[in-house]
Amino acid sequence: MSIGECSMASQPSSPTSDELAPAVDSQALGDIRLPAEDSGAITAQAPVQVRHSRLTLNRSGYRLRSIDCPSKALVLGFDSQIRVETSDPAENQHTDDGDSSAATVHAVAGIVQLEQYSYALVVTDSRTRGTVGGWAIYEATSVCALPLDYASGKLALQGILREQNRTSEPSPAMPRKSFSTGDVAGLATSQLASGGGALDGDEDGGFKWLSPQITRIFRQSRDSTASEPESSGIAEPESARRKTSASLERMELRVLDEIIRVLSSSGIFYSYDCDLTRSLQAKGGLAAGNENALLASVADRDYWFNWHLQRLLLDSGASEWALPLVQGCAQIAQYQIAQSDSLQVCVLSRRNCRRIGTRYERRGVDADGYAANFVETEQIMVLEASDLPLHYASFVQTRGSMPFFWKQPASGLHPAPIVTGEIADNAVACARHLNHEIERLGRQTLVNLVEHKGREAIVGSTYASLVGHCVSDEMIDARMVRYVPWDFHHETRGMRYDNLQQLVDQLRREIADMGYFWYSDGQMLTIQQGAFRINCMDCLDRTNVVQSALARYVINEQLVRMGVHAAPEQGLAAYPGLESTLNHVWANNGDYISRQYAGTSAMKGDFTRTGRRNFSGMVNDATYSLTRLWINTFRDYFSQSVLDFIMGNHKAGAVFRTLVELRSHEPSHIQQLTRVREAAIRTSVAIAVNDDERVQLACVVQSPVALDTLKTSSAADSVLILTDAAVYVCSYCDQKEKVTEFIRVGLAALVGIQYGAYITDTRTPQGLDPARNHGIVLRFSSYSAQSQSEATNGEQLHFVACKLVAEAQVVMQNTGEEAAAPELARVERLEIQAPDLLTECLCSAVLSLKLTTGDTSSQFIADAPIISAAAAKQEKTLLDKMANRLHSALWI
Repeated sequence: MSIGECSMASQPSSPTSDELAPAVDSQALGDIRLPAEDSGAITAQAPVQVRHSRLTLNRSGYRLRSIDCPSKALVLGFDSQIRVETSDPAENQHTDDGDSSAATVHAVAGIVQLEQYSYALVVTDSRTRGTVGGWAIYEATSVCALPLDYASGKLALQGILREQNRTSEPSPAMPRKSFSTGDVAGLATSQLASGGGALDGDEDGGFKWLSPQITRIFRQSRDSTASEPESSGIAEPESARRKTSASLERMELRVLDEIIRVLSSSGIFYSYDCDLTRSLQAKGGLAAGNENALLASVADRDYWFNWHLQRLLLDSGASEWALPLVQGCAQIAQYQIAQSDSLQVCVLSRRNCRRIGTRYERRGVDADGYAANFVETEQIMVLEASDLPLHYASFVQTRGSMPFFWKQPASGLHPAPIVTGEIADNAVACARHLNHEIERLGRQTLVNLVEHKGREAIVGSTYASLVGHCVSDEMIDARMVRYVPWDFHHETRGMRYDNLQQLVDQLRREIADMGYFWYSDGQMLTIQQGAFRINCMDCLDRTNVVQSALARYVINEQLVRMGVHAAPEQGLAAYPGLESTLNHVWANNGDYISRQYAGTSAMKGDFTRTGRRNFSGMVNDATYSLTRLWINTFRDYFSQSVLDFIMGNHKAGAVFRTLVELRSHEPSHIQQLTRVREAAIRTSVAIAVNDDERVQLACVVQSPVALDTLKTSSAADSVLILTDAAVYVCSYCDQKEKVTEFIRVGLAALVGIQYGAYITDTRTPQGLDPARNHGIVLRFSSYSAQSQSEATNGEQLHFVACKLVAEAQVVMQNTGEEAAAPELARVERLEIQAPDLLTECLCSAVLSLKLTTGDTSSQFIADAPIISAAAAKQEKTLLDKMANRLHSALWI
């Protein structure tokens, strides 16, 4: 058996602007061909996209053997090794013999690495949404997590086999959407407390309407932590480790639960043959440029939802199994124009992954100009006539949050938006976003549907002024942008939704100028030169209504242009049922996008489906508003954090903290925090340190900045500064950007240093990890002029405690020659160290400086816990313990 040859670059590059907007060149047109019927044929010489695989298990790992190309298999080893093997197909029946039967895998979604365990995510069930020009599009409906451990993996594989062997009538005891996470929960628990099997779905089968957090209360009534009574004394180390491990495992399963929910029930689509991350025009036609090209080599990373999850596959040369998934919508409908003529309509939406998120957690843009809830929607029409070759026409529109820095706290039904950042910064971000879209799609027509009065006018007027500012300052080409404000609620008040035609009439010139993509018989006949960028507050309900109206107008123009329209003056009404078909396709598209961003179906869906607004639709909208309020308040912060983890913006520890803090952070949170802390060090050095002292080392800590106190009253940052004469502990207020107080301890007064575990938060496993929670205690005499022996014999000693921060640490030192004018520079080799190692470095530095001032005792440095995990738990009050248990039951 030999290793297969399928090496691939680990980071496939995004398409260039030339690829995204191809010019109509006669020579190039001749090279573009529609895929043949047998384009899926397997050739042994070239790498081909793996479709279905057979999953087996042995002691060394999982083997996924391609069903279409049995000579190739992907091996996911329990030793963290990933490789592709090739073998003689005749020998496969022997090589695949494992400890259990083979299961069918539709796709490998990726590999997720948490704190304790790693999992392979595989699509075990999907449904066909339809075909476009012969390419099938699928929606993932069931995803399973395979633990990279033999005992647990065996149980997980048995769960998949049970599900795949089940009859068409599913058992209510184990709902399809949760079978994999339930099995994983049971099998992972067995790794800690032997004997635990898979959780029985009967326990919570009657509470399916509850949230996952509330449902977990009923499922975990026999949880290990609940079964262990609280000890009156300090827990034994082994017992504490078991409880910490169990707590960490519950958090991992909570995160894994959410990852599987996102991948299996939030509109995840894929195709084995067609690159869904790019439009037809971006690909120069329906083919992906090469019929045998791996999708991983051509996919656009901006819309490749699981790119980060598949990096290990890409780095290991297993690109044939790396199938790009797209979050969005794929709706396909067939319409018979005549006896031998048919029309196929596909609405394909792809969500941009750069600033992906949920409603109130992600608004505006980031510093790179990527907008929240940015979705590219492509309406594809395929005309099949008996006397004509196939005709493909596509029309692309985009939606996205208004491109500047703003936020909207989730408080109440109608919270007021807040514009953040300076005008200059907002203009730069807005220009970056618009220039990127101009480069991708051409001239941008910005249709803003927010209200012109009230709370929405706060951001609506800012958007208008920023576009004008960018144009006047030549940050964007004035010829490539048109801003169109249209107050949707005002124009359609009194349920006068027929007034939408006024907006369409207003934009007819723009539609004619931008055109659409038209491809037939191997040639691009026209290309789209521009796009509508439409937004409201959420870019959901109003946006979808307007986009569907424009799409209906364009498809009517396409039918006329192709010469098959029966009565152009009648519009789509000339085809009975066609307009209704388009309405339902677009309404479904709106529901998918809305559920991904806001958690409910789209509002105003009754108008999108029927062309009329009615009272029942208004009642449904009111229900959706209340549901969105509950979801945005109690669930979105965690969903947002998990999405950032899937995208690679956060580590697992950050997601776990979300369960405790009940709030998420922006992907740029660490960078912003680092800048704030660097400024804190510079300010503290300038304010507190004496001019004749030279800064040896400075870092960020958490400290009560009070004598003889260990407990910190808040998590606010402080700064620890070590000079050649003293140690400073400075309390810094980042909001006021000033030092509020500081303590100076002369080196001559130091009598000892203690370093060790400094546990202040017992709510998370990370908070109980001594390596991440380390600090130092400086013990000193109250009279700095006295010697160490005199202080220890008669004078009162004091101490000041400091706990090093575990993330976004900043360490600086003076690299200049003058002490009075320090040139502070960051010491990155120390910043990347864990807090326990950094405390040892600090102690060594203090000892070196102390030795220059006089003798020190052999016990000057003591390695002992400052606050151990057991002591921290024991010091908790009964009210704190009750609050922690309730929090854990509800959210973890």
